[in-house]
Amino acid sequence: MDDQQRRIHWAEVFAALASEARLHIVELLSKEAVQCQEILGQIELSQPAVSYHLAKLERAGVLEKDRQGTRNCYRLHEALRPLVRTIMKEESWNTQ
Repeated sequence: MDDQQRRIHWAEVFAALASEARLHIVELLSKEAVQCQEILGQIELSQPAVSYHLAKLERAGVLEKDRQGTRNCYRLHEALRPLVRTIMKEESWNTQ
């Protein structure tokens, strides 16, 4: 991947993260893989809205999806874990 492709990729990642709902989903996935149903139980959005946000994060390479029986399980892409850990350590992340 050349420099321009790398910049384009990171622009897509940051664009996908530029949403409170998607950041909430990333926060939920920062510790472990989570099934879609668990995400629905912890976020105040409809199932179609959660699916939309999950798909956007997946297309940007933020999330990876694994099929577990009849359910989808999502996990944070390994390369993004250090970035998310850094963001979540920020004092402002945990304040209102």
